[in-house]
Amino acid sequence: MTTAARPFDASPTHGEVVGAEFGHTSLHASGPKPPLGPGGWPLPVLTAKQQRPRSWWRHPALIVSSILTILAILGMTAWMIVSAVLSSDVVVGEISLTIEDGQAHVDWDGPPASYDLYGVSGDGSVTDLSQFVMGGTDAWLPSATATWDDATCFVVRGSEHADVPVSLSADDLAAQGAQSTCVAAAQ
Repeated sequence: MTTAARPFDASPTHGEVVGAEFGHTSLHASGPKPPLGPGGWPLPVLTAKQQRPRSWWRHPALIVSSILTILAILGMTAWMIVSAVLSSDVVVGEISLTIEDGQAHVDWDGPPASYDLYGVSGDGSVTDLSQFVMGGTDAWLPSATATWDDATCFVVRGSEHADVPVSLSADDLAAQGAQSTCVAAAQ
């Protein structure tokens, strides 16, 4: 017997012949043809993978809320530090006045800033004495300048309050971060 290519025929050797027309591939099926059209699920059915319960500390809601809490605390801390460093409010601390050899020495505590010094006479008139401030926290006022007498009180405050009227009222001084002292109290 020769093994030459058999001519295409419709007689199957086993089962049914699928694609019996010329130019189609010859497929031999052992059983009946499967029906064409919807008849089953084309994808394999997957079984659900068993998951063990997640620890409470690994829960996404706890992780997100913890991160947001830490960011809020860091933001508040940064805001407090920046506002404390950049604060423009200058508060004058303890003020003292000494009179020696015809000179009045006004000294106060406070941060390094620009200060204004005012003399309030007994009749209520205000004199700006800021030119006597030596760039620090004290001022020397010679009596020869005639800028003060026994009824004068001195007010020291930060320069940012220069547009506010000068007053010896305790409430006004506290609102401006200012302090006052009088010559009568120093003698």
